[in-house]
Amino acid sequence: MPSAPARFALGFAVCALPVVVTAQEAVRFGAWRAFCAPVAGCVLGVNSDDGDTLAFVEPPNGDDHLLLIPRDPVAEGARIAVSFDGRPPVLIGADGGWRAVESDVGPAVRIAPDVVRERLAVAMLRRYRMTVEYRLRDDTIRRMTFPLNGYADTRGYTDDE
Repeated sequence: MPSAPARFALGFAVCALPVVVTAQEAVRFGAWRAFCAPVAGCVLGVNSDDGDTLAFVEPPNGDDHLLLIPRDPVAEGARIAVSFDGRPPVLIGADGGWRAVESDVGPAVRIAPDVVRERLAVAMLRRYRMTVEYRLRDDTIRRMTFPLNGYADTRGYTDDE
């Protein structure tokens, strides 16, 4: 399995497809990184300590989305619980809240844009950490934590691009 930085870079490459990237600029704010290309748009993201990746993909066509590339695949039909700083979780169901997608680095989860806008975006700007829990195929629960340190600055940077 590739290292966490390699997975992050591969995840960004996968997220940007089929857009052709001719030049790329990388910046870092806290734990978050942004990769922007003049024609392809931006991808901003962060890795968990266990090698999971959380990335916002923002192509110039406006089809923005949030992609979670977990180390272990989410069980079909499972609910994903997202909490911020230990607060009660936001539950995201497979019935329109997320869908499984394939990437070059393995199974990924695409979170619906309206779920991100209405239920996650504001908390991500104001909190310190985001914890994601979901059920694996063997019914065990997997938990990953993403730092939000630098997210607001990264968001501001990409919004200015």
